[in-house]
Amino acid sequence: MILTYAVVNLPIVVWLIHDFVLTIPIDLEESAQLDGASRLYIFWDIILPLCKQGLAATTLLILILSWNEYLLASFLSTSKAQTLPIMVSAQITQDRGILWWNMCVVIIIMIIPVITMAFFLQKFITKGVLLGAVKG
Repeated sequence: MILTYAVVNLPIVVWLIHDFVLTIPIDLEESAQLDGASRLYIFWDIILPLCKQGLAATTLLILILSWNEYLLASFLSTSKAQTLPIMVSAQITQDRGILWWNMCVVIIIMIIPVITMAFFLQKFITKGVLLGAVKG
């Protein structure tokens, strides 16, 4: 499942990060090359810190897309190993109807990791939004 989700979400990640990296001025890389910095140093200490906001936003988006994915999980999972969206849909039964209490509990358990990750990534996303707010 992890490999499948990685392959499915890779084009979105590449597209988003590519557009974010294009906004970084090329002058920074050229200045570092003139100072004698290696390509690894330029990437690790100059480009990557400037991409933190884009990486945080992309990480949160891909986490939400993968966490809530239903279609692939319904085809690839078994009755012994199910994802949370499959467990939510399993609360709709033929004989007893919709088990609302069980469904609500599973949904709350499903929401907690995403909200926790959003709180951790919030400072990076806020910095990225405010970065272009002031001109000059």
